[in-house]
Amino acid sequence: MDRPASPDPHNAVRPLALVVESETDARIATADRLAEAGFEVLEAWSAQSALLQIERHPRLRLVVVDADLPGAEARFALTCEIARSRPDLALIVLSAGPAPERGALPEGARFTAKPLTAARARVLLDGLVA
Repeated sequence: MDRPASPDPHNAVRPLALVVESETDARIATADRLAEAGFEVLEAWSAQSALLQIERHPRLRLVVVDADLPGAEARFALTCEIARSRPDLALIVLSAGPAPERGALPEGARFTAKPLTAARARVLLDGLVA
């Protein structure tokens, strides 16, 4: 955990994504969908781990955050903190729970239901490299 996926020798310049999810199976599945879509993927299991990864990796382009991360002070607190500190990042919020109320997410952050599908991951990649 907390390590990038093995580099692909055929495509050394893949966009870097971070998956923030406390549940191991869900984190791995989301990371796998992003890797299959063409991302290099980092993983974090807590808000603290996520913020450390964001600080360490300036070439990070996308963060996929579990809206219901345990220990967070509020449902979208981590997403808002990331948006304040790195407004250049694309933010996707995943949840098996209800969609956020209008204005709950930072501008530009997008919400989608869990699990992240392969098709949705490809759309994210296309949006970042277009």
